[in-house]
Amino acid sequence: KRRWLLEIALILTLVTSSVQIVGFVIYDVQAFRKMLNPNVASWAIWAGITVLNFTSYSSMSGDWMKSLLPTVSSAFCILTFVVAIAKGGKFSKLDKFDKSALALGAIAALTWFFLKSATYANLIVQAAMLVGFVPTWRAAKKERALPWFIWTSAYVLGTILVVLRWTGQWQDLVYPVGLFFAHLAVALMAQART
Repeated sequence: KRRWLLEIALILTLVTSSVQIVGFVIYDVQAFRKMLNPNVASWAIWAGITVLNFTSYSSMSGDWMKSLLPTVSSAFCILTFVVAIAKGGKFSKLDKFDKSALALGAIAALTWFFLKSATYANLIVQAAMLVGFVPTWRAAKKERALPWFIWTSAYVLGTILVVLRWTGQWQDLVYPVGLFFAHLAVALMAQART
């Protein structure tokens, strides 16, 4: 039974990350085709914060299967930031939410450095990512719903994976559950515009 569970978890890990990548590919293609205009400043902030997210999450969970989703997300956030710049996107002025997300990201890094707690750092990063979503929520009518629904489904699968590989660490759920709701909100608001 244990081997069977491990095989299911491995398949789910690969499917979850693949779904996430599909969402990014669709989003980046839409950006290149000028079907949407990603906020370069927001993607720059997410690119930086997601690096701190995947490193602290990996250290906190100690589980490469759970950690693959935030790792893939970080790599593709960086790629999307590059795409946004390559298509001629401009940095908009940082608003108070962008600045707050950056400040929380800095606090998370300092927390990890001084307190040596990847868990505290990761939980602060989750707050930073949610605050960083506010500008996207406010501009969701400019987004296309499909990639956001795909990302939402990746976080559903990521949550299932955490439960499947449960070790009693509730903090492992904060990332996939929080980002499920954050992405679902954008998807629903983007869908409502059509």
